[in-house]
Amino acid sequence: MQLKKWLTTAAASLALATAGSSQPRPDASPSCNSYLFAFFSNNSPYGEQVRYALSDDGLNYTSLNQGRPVVGSDTIALKKSIRDPYIMRARDGKTFYMVMTDMRSDEGWQSNDGLILMKSTDLIHWQHTAIDFPERFPHLAGFDRDNLHAVWAPQIIWDEEAGKYMIYYSIGRHDWEYPTEDPNFNQPYFKLFYSYANEDFTDITEPKLLFDFGTAAIDGDIVYNPKEKEYVLFFKDEGRPVWNKGFRTQQGVMRATGRKPTGPYTVEWRHLQKEGQYPVEGSSVFPLIGSDEYILMYDCYAQGFYQFCKSSNLKDFTFVQNTKTHGDFTPRHGSVMHITAEERARLEAWSALSIATENLRTRPVPTLTLKQLKQRSALLAEAQSILDTTSDTKAMAAMTRKLEKFN
Repeated sequence: MQLKKWLTTAAASLALATAGSSQPRPDASPSCNSYLFAFFSNNSPYGEQVRYALSDDGLNYTSLNQGRPVVGSDTIALKKSIRDPYIMRARDGKTFYMVMTDMRSDEGWQSNDGLILMKSTDLIHWQHTAIDFPERFPHLAGFDRDNLHAVWAPQIIWDEEAGKYMIYYSIGRHDWEYPTEDPNFNQPYFKLFYSYANEDFTDITEPKLLFDFGTAAIDGDIVYNPKEKEYVLFFKDEGRPVWNKGFRTQQGVMRATGRKPTGPYTVEWRHLQKEGQYPVEGSSVFPLIGSDEYILMYDCYAQGFYQFCKSSNLKDFTFVQNTKTHGDFTPRHGSVMHITAEERARLEAWSALSIATENLRTRPVPTLTLKQLKQRSALLAEAQSILDTTSDTKAMAAMTRKLEKFN
């Protein structure tokens, strides 16, 4: 999938057609009938790219593009790899935002300094901006290249009071490390920060402290609970077990509540995931379509499955199932949003064309005549042009049929 850059007016980029205050995220609509899961796959450079999967029920997913990337990290990231994609529908109902960690894990877990902002109107072609914190905020003490070691797992929520999209993320700095029970090991101290995106979704404001757990906390996910009229912050207590206000951290999902998206937040000192499954990370909460229930999912990366729990109050969660990660569906830390039948058809048409293009591109040369080689070259160029420039479902389907008829 190639990226498409364009300019938009401020009015178009932030038309505020409210999509329903009863949902924790503004991506639910009566016309939505499917779920789109955006994720990365593993800790290799090939795995650290955006992938998609679809679901009818929010629990069981099928990968698009046979599990191959849908956005090439080398085209969007300073590190040429990404992690932790968070995808959402904007309040205008037709624009999509995605944010992610700009990181390459084989360079080390304390080696990334930024995040990526993405914007699309079709979920296929994306404009992008990579934000490098030491370069973007050179005046901030402690955020220099030598001291800053992590900007992780950004997510987005609409701040009604500010009238802006708030991007929040975890920050780790070397001067915040603290001792653990192991005298030979200091724990990186992560705190949650937030910024506001500009109207074009190409820049952010100076980071401000959002949440300090007292020990390391990462992977924040904020949703609005309309029943209690409060914001719920889900997060992971990160790092090696330590005692924090009489609570022993164990790398689990926790919960805090506040009256504003910017806090302050009051912590509930308990883990939410099913007992006995440690460690977990990358929790994400989304509403079930046509229901007043919510799904809490998180990555049980050491066990080889995603775990799904259900709640009607965003407080008490019951275990539903473990969805095994295998074959071309091997998700790591990702997020889910609702999509319409039209959007699903477009993504499936893109996936079918991408697969047909790859199948023809990799067809062994000895199986082709000289005439077929020339025909293949022309067909591949035509197909790539459509993949790069259009999101028309019929055009993509017609090109797929054309490729599949080649012999």
